Amino acid sequence: MKSKKSPMRQCLGCRYLFPKNTLIRFVCRAGETLVLEELQKLPERGAYVCRSMSCIEYAFRGAKRVNTSLKVKLPVSVIEEFKQTVLEKEVIADEKTETANS
Repeated sequence: MKSKKSPMRQCLGCRYLFPKNTLIRFVCRAGETLVLEELQKLPERGAYVCRSMSCIEYAFRGAKRVNTSLKVKLPVSVIEEFKQTVLEKEVIADEKTETANS
């Protein structure tokens, strides 16, 4: 019996391939806002980023990388605000992991 392979996706920050379920997916809703998409089911064009702080910082450093990936034209302010949301969420996740391992 064959085991089912997990789909691979490229991280927007480091450009390495990872299993889809290990990455953070985000989509552009209504052409004006970015949202985290945890269930990975929304029909909009999505992009993925590692859970690494350095990848998150790099992926959202400028508007060009995100806009090109999602094929939209979002202002830098929207992208920067979303980056802060992702970083806060990941810091909380890292703290929970560290607490659980202690």
